[in-house]
Amino acid sequence: MRAEFKEDCKYADEIREDTREVFEKWLKRYGWDIPEVDDDLAAQLILTEMRKELDKLQAQYCGGICDTEPPSCPS
Repeated sequence: MRAEFKEDCKYADEIREDTREVFEKWLKRYGWDIPEVDDDLAAQLILTEMRKELDKLQAQYCGGICDTEPPSCPS
């Protein structure tokens, strides 16, 4: 298995956790600025901005869509 796939297996959970934490950080920040915030609308806006940036990164690093699926990670 390539070293990059081993790293992905090692860090995949942390990457997903960090992504969720960034989203939750921004959702909380919207609530600070807008006491009567609509959480669903705020979440949609935040996710849209995150998706735009991910699309830019995919264009830069994958030529459009990253669909590299690593081999199964060892348990």
